[in-house]
Order: sequence, then C-alpha cells, then structure tokens
Amino acid sequence: MGHAVGQFLSHAVGVAISPLALIAVILLIATPRGRSNAVAFMIGWVLAISGLFAVLLGIGIVAGAEHNGQPGTWVAWFRLILGVLLALMTLRQLRLARAENAGMLPARLAHLEQFRGGNCLALGVVLALANPKNVTQIAAGAVTTAESTAHIAGRLGAALIFIAIASAGVLVPLSLHFVRRETAASTLERWKEWTVRNHYVIMAVLFALLSAKSLGDGISGLA
Repeated sequence: MGHAVGQFLSHAVGVAISPLALIAVILLIATPRGRSNAVAFMIGWVLAISGLFAVLLGIGIVAGAEHNGQPGTWVAWFRLILGVLLALMTLRQLRLARAENAGMLPARLAHLEQFRGGNCLALGVVLALANPKNVTQIAAGAVTTAESTAHIAGRLGAALIFIAIASAGVLVPLSLHFVRRETAASTLERWKEWTVRNHYVIMAVLFALLSAKSLGDGISGLA
C-alpha cells in the first residue's frame, strides 16, 4: 500500500487543488444555511470521487494493470497519453488566463445563497466530475493502485488515503470554519479573493507539473 500511496500522491494532490471547489465551499459557508450547505457540498464531492475511483480501480484490476508483480504494458501508454492531454490542458489554461474575465467569479457559482442541501450535494458531484483534471487524476490514481497493490486490504487502504487527500481542498476550509468560527471568515474571504484572481494560472502550473509526472512515468514504464 505504501508504494501505491507514494506513486499516486501527486495525482491525489492534483484533485485536491481545485480552485472552483474551494471558492464554492467558501461561498456556501457564507450563505444563510452555511454549515449544512457546505457539509452537503462536501458529501457530494467525496461520494463522487469515491464512486469514480472505485469504478476505475475495478476496471484497472480487470484490465490487468498488475500482472505477475509487474505493471501491464498498457499502463505506460495510458500515462503517456494522459501526459499529452494534460499538456494540452496547460495551454488552454494559459489562454484563459489572458482573457478579460480571468479574475471574475465563475458564472456557475453565482446565486449560491438560493441553494438548499440537495442543490449543494449535486454541486459537489458536478464540480468533482465535470472537471477533466479531476477525472484524469482519479483515473491515474486508480490505475496506480491497481498496478501497485495486489491485495484487497491494501487497495482499500490506498483508496481511502487517495480520497482523503483528494478532498483536502474542500475539507480544509470547512474544518477551519468549524474550529475557528469567529476568525475564520476573514481568512476564508482572503483565500477566495486570491483564488478567484489566480485560478487559471494555478491550474496551468498544476497541469504542467502533472503532465511532466505522467510523461515521465510513461517513458519510464516503456523503458
């Protein structure tokens, strides 16, 4: 399990660094039903990541990501293709960063004060799964777990660690609100304003790093 965690750590962090999710949970905390709405959003996020990871882990196992203690040949090609896709996504984020509305609040996060629990849960699912970055990194994490861990207990433990790390971007601001409610509001507001201004640049840098990691792993696997 330890080997799997070491291999997929960057992918889990890649999911955790999700500017729109961070902005959404901070905005929800400030709504009239702040706590319940933010918790519902967090539940939707965690359920979405858990469900997709479980499905892709099962596919990886059935497809033979691990065979006689060695990774399947297709795993290396998967990582190479993933690296190329992430490089293209880097270029797209750089283009968006130069757009006139780059520092504005995304339209999909407007009017969150009207949301109720069910809407917030659905929003958590949508922001987790509608982002190609999250889907690709969950896929990479699931394939890595299938490849690096042969036993059910190890795979389950690795999956739980991946989900916990991947959810940190939502759990950290929510935990800060519960632990330091009196002083958390100003801190979270600063986080939100900085993230709104810089989220395209953040994503471009993240995609570039993840692309390099995936390409390097793919080349190493083929070699």
